[in-house]
This record gives sequence, structure tokens and C-alpha cells, in this order.
Amino acid sequence: MSLDTEKIHKLNSKGFDKLYSDNPEIFAEMAQTALDYATTCVPPGEKVRVGDVVSIITNAVKILPSFEAHLQKRKLTQKYWQTLFSEYILEQVFPQPEFVKKASKS
Repeated sequence: MSLDTEKIHKLNSKGFDKLYSDNPEIFAEMAQTALDYATTCVPPGEKVRVGDVVSIITNAVKILPSFEAHLQKRKLTQKYWQTLFSEYILEQVFPQPEFVKKASKS
């Protein structure tokens, strides 16, 4: 589970970037709470993975009134918007590191 360029373009074209930017504090708190909760559920010695946190955020997003209103306004009926937006939230709050090409060993 991770966002790629195509998914980001899809989300932006449907206004999910605006939905996020209207209340970034709520989504930051949601992501941090999801991470904290995932930490309590993952067995000791294992690391929390992106998918663990996205699953928790997705459950919260499903019942978020602003998300439901956004879907209705845009006439978006597909269930995948829940997961895509959850991934978007997580990436906004905890940005992924940029890829850097390794120097060649010559």
C-alpha cells in the first residue's frame, strides 16, 4: 500500500487535496492516533507498517462526515476512495523519503 503518481493525480482531480487542506489538523491527529493504536496491536519485535496504519485510518475515514459529504457532492460511489484518501492522509502527515540514486562504486 502506497501512493504512486497516478493515484495522487486521481485524488487531486477529484478534490481530495482540498478536502485534506481544509482541515489538516484533524487528519494529522487521525494519522498520529492510528499510528499509536497500531503500535499497541503489532507484536513486540515487529515494526509497524504503512498498511497497518492505513487500515486504521480507513475505518475512521469511512464515517467522517466531511468525507461522506465530499463523496456525495462528487458522486463518487467506489469504495477504493476510502483507502486512497487514507494513504494520502498518511503520506501528508508522514512523508515518505525521497529516492536518491546511489553513487556508483567504480
